[in-house]
Amino acid sequence: MEAGENGDNNAGRARYVRTLLIVVITLGLILLGGAAIVIGTIIKRVSDPEGNVPVKPGFGETQIELPAGSVLDEVIAADGRLILRLRDKAEGGHTLILLDPRRGEERGRIRLKQE
Repeated sequence: MEAGENGDNNAGRARYVRTLLIVVITLGLILLGGAAIVIGTIIKRVSDPEGNVPVKPGFGETQIELPAGSVLDEVIAADGRLILRLRDKAEGGHTLILLDPRRGEERGRIRLKQE
């Protein structure tokens, strides 16, 4: 009678081991999937730092000082920025003013002069 009980015990143990194996593999896959999502999110945020800048809900009125005697020639939207191209009547050169429309801030100026 011991042989029959031992066989039933081994079958129950094999079923338990199989179930435990399935649970461990499933949890391992869930862990790897979660790690992949976290790593992917980090890579995305590091590769696009401007995309994650919090935007002020309304920056109100912003004033930008234009050089004296300059005329606005063109407004260009490029790479998440606005570029104002100004022509200086007196000196004949051009000035580019880079604006961040999300923040309402001037990001820089580039003065173009002919030699």
